[in-house]
Amino acid sequence: MAKKQTNNSEVPEKFDDALHELRGLMELLESEEISVDTLTQAIRRAAVLLKHCQGQLHSTEAEVKALMEELGVQSGNSDPELAD
Repeated sequence: MAKKQTNNSEVPEKFDDALHELRGLMELLESEEISVDTLTQAIRRAAVLLKHCQGQLHSTEAEVKALMEELGVQSGNSDPELAD
């Protein structure tokens, strides 16, 4: 099962799939041939996808930070051996 339920709207489980859909919606929103009804639906869907993607990014960032701390790696890469 590749989708999960969030706010009564299905969103792709994979970040890349959600981002791909979000980019498609952005293209639709930028077009001049969009109806008001479609505009409203697209904006609502984009908001759901954006919130989902932001949540995944924050979660990944926290996980990476925790792993780096566990390994004793500073996030600023102050160690010259880790700079490259």
